[in-house]
Amino acid sequence: MWVKRSGITYLILIFIFVMLLFRIYYVSFGDINDKTKAVAGSRSATLELYSSKGVIYDRNICALAGNQFAYYLVINPRGFDRENIEYICELTGSDKDFVNSKLQKETVFVLRSYFEPKPMDGVYVYEGTTRYSEQPTATHILGYLDSEGKRGLSGVEKAFDDELSAFTSNTYIRYATNALRGVIAGLGIEAQSDNEDTTNGIILTIDRKLSVALEESMSRHMEKGAAIIMDCNSGDLLAMSSLPTFDAENITEYLESDNGELVNNAMSNQTVGSVFKIIIAACAIENGLADFEFECNGGISVSDRVFTCQNQKHHGKLNMKEAFAQSCNAYFIALGQLLGYDKIIETAQLFGADSSIKILKDMSSSSGVLPQESGMLAVANLSIGQGSLMMSPLEIARITAVTCNGGYLVNPTIYYGTYIDGVIDNQSGYSYKSKIINDDTAAMLKEMCVYCVSDGTGASAAPAVGTAGGKTASAQTGKIGDDGEEILNTYFTGFYPADDPQYVITVFVADGESGSKTCAPVFKEMCDFIAQNY
Repeated sequence: MWVKRSGITYLILIFIFVMLLFRIYYVSFGDINDKTKAVAGSRSATLELYSSKGVIYDRNICALAGNQFAYYLVINPRGFDRENIEYICELTGSDKDFVNSKLQKETVFVLRSYFEPKPMDGVYVYEGTTRYSEQPTATHILGYLDSEGKRGLSGVEKAFDDELSAFTSNTYIRYATNALRGVIAGLGIEAQSDNEDTTNGIILTIDRKLSVALEESMSRHMEKGAAIIMDCNSGDLLAMSSLPTFDAENITEYLESDNGELVNNAMSNQTVGSVFKIIIAACAIENGLADFEFECNGGISVSDRVFTCQNQKHHGKLNMKEAFAQSCNAYFIALGQLLGYDKIIETAQLFGADSSIKILKDMSSSSGVLPQESGMLAVANLSIGQGSLMMSPLEIARITAVTCNGGYLVNPTIYYGTYIDGVIDNQSGYSYKSKIINDDTAAMLKEMCVYCVSDGTGASAAPAVGTAGGKTASAQTGKIGDDGEEILNTYFTGFYPADDPQYVITVFVADGESGSKTCAPVFKEMCDFIAQNY
């Protein structure tokens, strides 16, 4: 009798166990009916799809950061076909080991793609936004966020972190889940956002189209350097880029790099070279030496040291306009000796050559360095932009603007204002300009720059449409390259169009061949682009 009861109890336990297994299977994988929905409705999971901050716009209200279109792939490992792993990794730029580790955990996860994915089992696709586009521009200006994408650590992202954070929005997914936290088949996933308006932000003076074109040109002609396009009258920075650049979403890759990806070369001090002859010429004109002439025999001796012209070229008898166009070192050293240290430094300071340029709150260029030595050799070096003289390409752009805007020193700026609820509010307040040289001096400098392009070392910068003005430079760095030759900093800086200057374009290339061969082609390409598009 006891055995018979034990058997019945055993059968009952087996029956209960089987029913429990069936129930678990039914809830996890079975068809969805009203009863299952009731169970599922009591268990759900939430996962962040993406978050966003205030948008950074260009001058035409085109997003530079924020509101960049992207696809979000919500992957349910229990329904995902492992044969699609290679495709998923290529599509999203994800590491295969990372994706495999996520799949093994069998919990829902999210990947992002700039490209629309094909339909796949176990993959739910949502359209959304991301901070940076697949091909960002003005990276060094924009800066980057922390690893969580929340706080600005450099550039505009840092300078306006509080303002941009005020417009934070979070989009997340909510889905019915089984006991293993997988998506219950048939219930799908719901995306929700805590802020419907994600368009508010700040406006920069940058022109995205111009910036992209500049960076495309730079990539064809340099590996390391910088370029700037600035409104010569207002100081508005329309484009400013530096190479090498970085991926704002993978900053840790560059923290121990010695290649300088995180350095903004446009705002960092460099050796200068012959662009400083603009200041020497201005100083000479202002001090009554506009008619100075000199016989160049390929070089000049100062305190028993011989300074030669490039390739020891004999330029013959030159006036200032001709010497400027040919970038004759002998002429400008002789001129510098007549002017003397004090007058040159005074003029350089008028041009802001020893100052820092604040383009935005908490964003300033390096302060220029003027030599302290005042002897004849030091003045000879200074007269051709060599020696201990240091300036940023941004400062060189500002100096160039003086030659074409009537003699005014402008303050480069990058901030325009805000964009709130569709309303543009100009709050820049940073721009100013002051008259530093007289009209006649400014007119002569402009004429010399135009002649440099039409008949001098800047001929390779001549645009296809209209005319331009500018100055070439090659500056010694004291560094020796792998080929045993000294590394040169090369420049072309100028303005366009010459008859009614609007744009200053300054190009700097580290380890370039020369200003005319390495930098001038970028200047020309940008003049041609402007002529075709503006």
